[in-house]
Amino acid sequence: MRIDVAFTPAEVKGAVGRRAVVVIDVLRATSSMVEALVNGARSILPAAGVDEAVRKADELGRDSVLLCGERDAEPIRGFHLGNSPAAFTSAVVADRTLIMTTTNGTNAVLAGSAGSACLIGSLLNARAVAQRITELDDDVLLLCAGREGRFALEDALCAGRIARYVREFGSTATGNDALTATLRLSRTAPTGQTLARTAAGRRLDEIGRRDDIAYCAQENRHDAVPFLDEHRIRL
Repeated sequence: MRIDVAFTPAEVKGAVGRRAVVVIDVLRATSSMVEALVNGARSILPAAGVDEAVRKADELGRDSVLLCGERDAEPIRGFHLGNSPAAFTSAVVADRTLIMTTTNGTNAVLAGSAGSACLIGSLLNARAVAQRITELDDDVLLLCAGREGRFALEDALCAGRIARYVREFGSTATGNDALTATLRLSRTAPTGQTLARTAAGRRLDEIGRRDDIAYCAQENRHDAVPFLDEHRIRL
């Protein structure tokens, strides 16, 4: 098995090939997606922008969906939910369809949609994602969402943790230099303090969302692995 890592979607330039793709946006989109689906959301429709999200809501019927997302880490005016994973409780999202647009994560999902499979990864489900990768027995691209087109340390750390679990499951996976770098970065599980020191973490702290950082740092909180199926993310 070959596992490559891309630190931003721009690195793959739309050419993911016939590989399974794992999209990673630890702070916070993929963490929120995992939490929402574990708590009973029917599916999540990723949207590239606010206008597209609103259009999809109008098409499906505003009463049947929840609009979710952020810009510059802040909730979008008029949306039901922002991008804080703890807000996606069963009381709020169970049996609901979510339409989500975020600064980085949802666009990374759309970039990874051309893969043979597109999985949603985070620290919350890192081991489960690794297990699923070994079951697929296919070449893999760990696609980090990054932050505004640039490297994001928290996503790289998560990619390394997933790759380490893959090796623990017995795979002799090799890959590109980015894989080597993430493996070296991720010898131990990142903590909330580690994530708080990243650029995204500092921004969340700045707007009073430090609780989100600690939440997203909970490695292996869930065994679920969401995947993209016909433009919808499901369990």
